[in-house]
Amino acid sequence: MIQKEDESFGRRLLFYLGIVFNVGILLYFKYLNFFIQSFVTLFNYNDAVNISFTPFHILLPLGISFFTFQMIGYLIDVYNEEINPTNDFLSFSTYLAYFPKILSGPIERVQDFLPQIQKKREFNYALTVDGLRQILWGLLKKSVLANNIMVITDSIFNDFHSMSGSTLFMGAILYSIGLYADFSGYSDIACGVSKLFNIKITNNFAFPFFSTNISSFWKRWHISLTSWMMNYVYTPLSFITRDYKKVGLILSINLTFLLVGLWHGANWTYVVFGLYQGLLFIPLIFRGSALNNNELDVNKFGLPSLGDFLKIMRTFLLVTLGMIFFRAESIAQASQIFLEISSSSFFSIPTIRPSYLFIIILVFLLVEWAGRTQEYAIEKLWLKYPKVLRWGIYYVIAMIIFLFGGKEQEFIYLQF
Repeated sequence: MIQKEDESFGRRLLFYLGIVFNVGILLYFKYLNFFIQSFVTLFNYNDAVNISFTPFHILLPLGISFFTFQMIGYLIDVYNEEINPTNDFLSFSTYLAYFPKILSGPIERVQDFLPQIQKKREFNYALTVDGLRQILWGLLKKSVLANNIMVITDSIFNDFHSMSGSTLFMGAILYSIGLYADFSGYSDIACGVSKLFNIKITNNFAFPFFSTNISSFWKRWHISLTSWMMNYVYTPLSFITRDYKKVGLILSINLTFLLVGLWHGANWTYVVFGLYQGLLFIPLIFRGSALNNNELDVNKFGLPSLGDFLKIMRTFLLVTLGMIFFRAESIAQASQIFLEISSSSFFSIPTIRPSYLFIIILVFLLVEWAGRTQEYAIEKLWLKYPKVLRWGIYYVIAMIIFLFGGKEQEFIYLQF
């Protein structure tokens, strides 16, 4: 209808109605209680008034943050005449509700996904084997790493009052790794399942923990969300604020990451998480490298140079500190955790059990480093090995999943 409407006013009206409708759905189901409670808290400040509020019991539709963003992106692309609207209702419905990605993404653009399901697809043996291999790697991340790590981090953060600063800091490090293993594990499984149907979807992660700065990190972490925000939020904002140069760039990036944080959930901790990420870009903006791609300098042993290693550790540390806001249930809890980390107890020995988990994490990171130039770590890692040895390795990975998989937990990003 947007494309068929010739009159500019009517076309704009249909476009804005579509945007308002989709944003309204998201606001109602995900943020209504949050905004009302925030206003009530504001009015009750200093006991000037006394307003009570009982939150509404609203059932959150599965994948609402993902399919509404896909709808909004589609409307914008049609309105800007970047794509032609589709009349294929079944294909478009599949695009919105495609089962591997509806729960936790990725957020696909219609021009990347729709042509794949509208054409005749045939069985592709090589792609199927690749998909099964990626599913196996995703299951290892989720079952062995994420599930075991999250049991530890849950016990730390749920009882943060009695934890030392060193234990809380180590818990934050483990949570960062666990969240990555959980979410990228889901992404690998979704990509692998799609390959079984001869469909390729966006791999949401590109080894983000090997980033040398925060800009590189966000180009590698939750790639489809970052790309969506860059295309539909940051780019228009930077155009509007272009006359203000670096100040305009800072404003555009911080507003974009404010929305990135708020996208994750209706809690002030996510708002602060987003603002924190935006603030990390400010030094890069003043150096003129906010959007640059930094290639790693690898020595003859296949390891990063000392300078790049220190940059990687610095970036990981900054990301980990931000993850405290992401994991905390409230700003007050996050503040208390930071206070404890900055206290003298930070220099005590952390109490983390089991200790062998750190060996598993180290081996995992080494495998990730070895496969960092691929779509996923083991995509081509052992392809030169004889088939018997290669399938033996896959069998060992499968046995590790069955024997060492932690307590079953749902994927973290299902809540978003």
